Amino acid sequence: QEKAVLFKNPKFRQEPVDLAFEGYDEAKHGFSGVKEIDGKSPPFVDVVEVNFIKESSSRWNSFTKGNEIQYTTVPKEKSSSVIMTKKPLTLFPQILEKYNHIFNVESGFVYSGFDMANPTFGNNGDAEHDAKNKALRCAIQKSFNWDQRNRAFYFNLGTVFPGVITPSVMEFDPNADKSSITLDIEGGKKLLADAGWRPEDLPVLEYHTSGNVSSRMFFEQFRGFLKKIGYPVNKVKYHPYPSFGSFSKALKNGETPYFTLAWGLDYPDAENTLQLFYGPNKSPGSNSFNYVNPEFDKLFEEAKVLQPSPERTKLYRKLNQMVIDDCVVISGLSRNRIYLWHKDVIMIPDREILGGFFLRYVDVKD
Repeated sequence: QEKAVLFKNPKFRQEPVDLAFEGYDEAKHGFSGVKEIDGKSPPFVDVVEVNFIKESSSRWNSFTKGNEIQYTTVPKEKSSSVIMTKKPLTLFPQILEKYNHIFNVESGFVYSGFDMANPTFGNNGDAEHDAKNKALRCAIQKSFNWDQRNRAFYFNLGTVFPGVITPSVMEFDPNADKSSITLDIEGGKKLLADAGWRPEDLPVLEYHTSGNVSSRMFFEQFRGFLKKIGYPVNKVKYHPYPSFGSFSKALKNGETPYFTLAWGLDYPDAENTLQLFYGPNKSPGSNSFNYVNPEFDKLFEEAKVLQPSPERTKLYRKLNQMVIDDCVVISGLSRNRIYLWHKDVIMIPDREILGGFFLRYVDVKD
């Protein structure tokens, strides 16, 4: 287990908290106790320890001991003892009695994708090769069972959507075509057959990810999806990394022909996810897909200088559809996270966009 220890800075700028300015609502936020910090200057505690516990069961055990970690998300394996109903989302009384909680749909999303510069699944400039590989990518996309992924790992509370414009931004289209996130086993098989792919000819698919128990479970489920369209299971290989740092290095070096990731938005605008496919951002930049499409780049450059408007939204949605149609990414799902924390801790754990700054406002009741 690793941890970061943050000590109080006596020279930290003296800026009193103005809850009214921050949008405090007694009905919405009163339970948290943050009213106690109004008018005071942070930080309020001498030391904050941030523990990085990889395994969710260990993290949960530490949280429920009461004298170790004070704040956590709910792990999948504990959902049945925490979640009472899903629609509406409610928690069991014994959980509400012991802990504070909030529900929060993330601004980002989880997804998987292909390195388009790698000829195994991407392009090499030969029209016949590239068309055949596109059929392969699209068949894999059709094999992905988002409903099963949502049920198995996200309490069936996640929001599944086509492409990379997340539900958190105003450019999101709730009526967008859902075919790219709809399971279609027969359609996947037909794509492979029509493109001339036979099981013995299919390339080895290396599943690149950070290594932990959960990622192994994701992989096994994914391998099961591929088996249904005829992909030999012995050709689907787990390729874990010991840390996210080493995984990130491999992404930047173009060493991940197929990878799975999550992206948290830096700002609430579709540009922040579409730039992941902008050609000049290719590795070692944020475009880990190494997607280079002159038409996409031209439209992206036109859109990014526009003010929010129907015209810009139309361009963004067109860019989103281009990424979907090229089967570059298997996407996506925004998670509905359940945060729990001990009642003697004063805080509202907002982690979205700039929400990570909430740590400076943490306090403990006397």
